[in-house]
Amino acid sequence: MTPPTGSGSRGRPRDPSTDRAILRAALDLFLEQGPEGASVEQIAKRAGVARLTVYRRWATKDELLLAAIDHAREIDEFALFEDFTAASGRGLPLDAIVEHLVRLAADPRSKQLVLRLIGTSSSHPDLLRAFWDTYLWPRRQRANARVLELVEQGSLPADTDPDALTDAVLGALLYRILLYPDAPTAEELRDRVRAVFRQVGLGPAG
Repeated sequence: MTPPTGSGSRGRPRDPSTDRAILRAALDLFLEQGPEGASVEQIAKRAGVARLTVYRRWATKDELLLAAIDHAREIDEFALFEDFTAASGRGLPLDAIVEHLVRLAADPRSKQLVLRLIGTSSSHPDLLRAFWDTYLWPRRQRANARVLELVEQGSLPADTDPDALTDAVLGALLYRILLYPDAPTAEELRDRVRAVFRQVGLGPAG
């Protein structure tokens, strides 16, 4: 977990359970109401602490929300985000990558976090930037490395652009999640990813 940015260096050592309670309250309120509804007062109330306790740890609400989004990776409901580290490793069968992307896109809590970040990107761009820098970019790099490995194996054309292929796969998932009026099933999402792979000459996974 990213260490809190507040000073808090004097006096009694901080209780880690209090930090976790504040971070969880901030994350839940962000998901429910967005950054506008996640006031420090409401976060403190939900966490069962005083506002001063929050400010001793994080100087501003934005710093707290950034820490709370990073903290999501340590919460069981968002475990799929962290699992993608393994899912994008070298040598992993394409089927496994497809299945993990589908599970991630279909998972209600993971989807809720991504949609909230996208929805607040214009008013609070630092939140999406932090999520990109600490989570999305490293995993995108791993996914691109896997694409290059498939190129080396001859499974993909030599001129395959890893960034373009990654964008195509993730874009197909996001478009289906964001713009279709009905929530997609896992099988529908799986079909979309397979269709993208077929367009670049990669046989259907599964």
